[in-house]
Amino acid sequence: MPTIQRFDAGGVELSAKRWGEPRGRPVMALHGWLDNAASFDFLAPHLADCDLVCLDCAGHGKSGRRNYLGAYNIWQDVGELFAVADQLGWSTFSLIGHSRGAMISMLAAGTFPSRISHLCLLEGGIPRIATPSEAPELLAEAIRTVRIAAARQPSGYPSFAAAVAARVNGIFPLGEPDAEVLARHGVVETSAGFTWSYDPKLIAGSEVRLSLEQVLAFRERISAATLVVLAEDGMVLPQPAALELLSPPGWQVAKLPGGHHHHMHEQAPAIASLIQQHFSAT
Repeated sequence: MPTIQRFDAGGVELSAKRWGEPRGRPVMALHGWLDNAASFDFLAPHLADCDLVCLDCAGHGKSGRRNYLGAYNIWQDVGELFAVADQLGWSTFSLIGHSRGAMISMLAAGTFPSRISHLCLLEGGIPRIATPSEAPELLAEAIRTVRIAAARQPSGYPSFAAAVAARVNGIFPLGEPDAEVLARHGVVETSAGFTWSYDPKLIAGSEVRLSLEQVLAFRERISAATLVVLAEDGMVLPQPAALELLSPPGWQVAKLPGGHHHHMHEQAPAIASLIQQHFSAT
């Protein structure tokens, strides 16, 4: 069973579920957008020889929120994950990221290449790209959306089961076992009923997006052995440009049946086996 640990990342308190052996391979896992650390509850027991720290990214799960009028930009998560690694005493470590967490992981591995030994990108890894000419409208839209989200009251559900059902039928549909584990870690009971604990400002897009050239610059700096695991019915394979960016020479790409969250109950043992082989072979 995991332990719960908390870290200070520049004034934002971050929570994590820590699994495995304290003297095992140091691995940090980062979940996707509006998910939480329980995203790895199915995978973690199959990585028992790892010291696996599954982080609730800022604004998600049981972590604190960024208390300012701005969006949640993934480069901020990069600084926060290294702050957590420093508090753990990890000079080098491996990263597993799913979806938004994979984007953060890719940027982190390109920012401090010598600190990331192995990189595992699950159903993602390439941040949303924009051209310089799109910058003014992206900034305007982010400011508008953050203001709306900050003033919005979170949705309340009459029961825990209703909150789970809302996640099953959400933007990214989930199987009920997956929605339930996320809810057990990310739903709280308030006077308004049962609500998901994530910060409403997470719905806002970034004020600034990286250009293709900037994304390639991060990718080219990565020295970590890199594994990409994609779902046959996921979000990446239907996008040829994203698939090409995730398939440079030297990166291993695997495809498995399932949807965008196939690392959860659908394919956890198979994906854990791929990760373990990746760790041991390089």
